[in-house]
Amino acid sequence: MTKQGTSVPRPAPAASPPHGCRFVASLAFALMLLAAVPVQARVLDDSDLERISSIKSSFTDVVTDVAQSSRRPDLSSGDSDCMNSALRELLQISEELKSYEYLITIENQLSDFGDDNAMKGILRFAVDKALDILAIERKRLGQLSDQCSRYPLSAGKTQAAIRFIDGTTAILKSLQPRL
Repeated sequence: MTKQGTSVPRPAPAASPPHGCRFVASLAFALMLLAAVPVQARVLDDSDLERISSIKSSFTDVVTDVAQSSRRPDLSSGDSDCMNSALRELLQISEELKSYEYLITIENQLSDFGDDNAMKGILRFAVDKALDILAIERKRLGQLSDQCSRYPLSAGKTQAAIRFIDGTTAILKSLQPRL
């Protein structure tokens, strides 16, 4: 009723399919739940991601070993110089590979990228660039290993760093066929 005492006709309720609103609400809720659940990697599988994560722990082991060895009080100045150079090279590798590492592991963090070909392109780019950096750094460490060959301790540490690079290179190359 209005103030003047007349009633305003109300429109008839629109016909809706039975349970229509509940179906749409349920579908929307299900989609929200799916978006919140981490999605399995489409391009890289779990074993690839595990091998990639092993790179970081291997790197930490090599750097820790070289850093601790470089602080030994009984080191000759030549051994110390070689190990400090190896440590600088390893830190350089780490710095140069950071952004590519992020790109390689980004797929695991995306829940709705939607385009596997684009993701493959991103991963291919990151892997190729990382392999280029590793090849350059392997040459540098190879030269350093040659220079330090007369110092057994530092020669062994530079060889361990080279083995790390070779192992990382092998892991990244194993991903290439799927990219």
